[in-house]
Amino acid sequence: MKDVWRFISIIFVTFTILAAYSFSSKTIKIGDVEIKKIGINKFIVGDTMPQNALKAVEVKEVVPKMDSTPQNILLIGDSMLEQLRWCVRDYCEANGHNMNTVMWYSSQSMWFGKYDTLKYFMDIYKPTYVILVLGANELFVSDIKDTRADFVKEIVKDIGETPFVWVGPPNWKTDTGINELIMRYARNGRYFPTYKISLNNPNFGRYKDGAHPLPSAAEYWMDELAVWIMQNSDYPILLNKPEHKGEMSTNTIILQPLK
Repeated sequence: MKDVWRFISIIFVTFTILAAYSFSSKTIKIGDVEIKKIGINKFIVGDTMPQNALKAVEVKEVVPKMDSTPQNILLIGDSMLEQLRWCVRDYCEANGHNMNTVMWYSSQSMWFGKYDTLKYFMDIYKPTYVILVLGANELFVSDIKDTRADFVKEIVKDIGETPFVWVGPPNWKTDTGINELIMRYARNGRYFPTYKISLNNPNFGRYKDGAHPLPSAAEYWMDELAVWIMQNSDYPILLNKPEHKGEMSTNTIILQPLK
């Protein structure tokens, strides 16, 4: 029993010496061999190294690189394109992009999600960039987050890997959830919240129907959209503001409402 206690005493004394050594600023050498510290001081009091002595780790936000190459843009959506398409045309011509427009009157996410219209025109025009303007006819649909979610998901699925921006509706009144639904599935960097610049904004003039933007409002809308695409979207492309009106066609195909 004495041998056991003698062994325990030796272990305790050795540990105490090593612990005390770990707190010392000096080092001990036996010949050319330096005795390493066991680091128990850090275990007891923590790492006391000054914060400014640690190498700073800078976390940077990953900003998508601007694509300055000419794009083949498909502009597709509801009747809100009536005036907006001309403004998109001006930007495309000024920045070297080609564009084709498909305007489907009274269209909704349910129509685009249920039918192959979007895929059909993407197959025809083979766009490198899609601008989808959709949601104005669904501002006041009840239970929209439940009844239209599958259609919104299908639209995003149909666009696939093609860079796109879903331009939210130009609200004239508070909606029942269409904007939130779009943002949920399109993602923040692929969804432009038009309602933030259209709702209760005197710069966003409307026709007598109270919904469709006047030419001046469409220009204002496109100016804001272009800046957002270049600075905040997941897929920034060159959209510098044009110095004059464009002359090329909008290449518009008009689809009538479903009966």
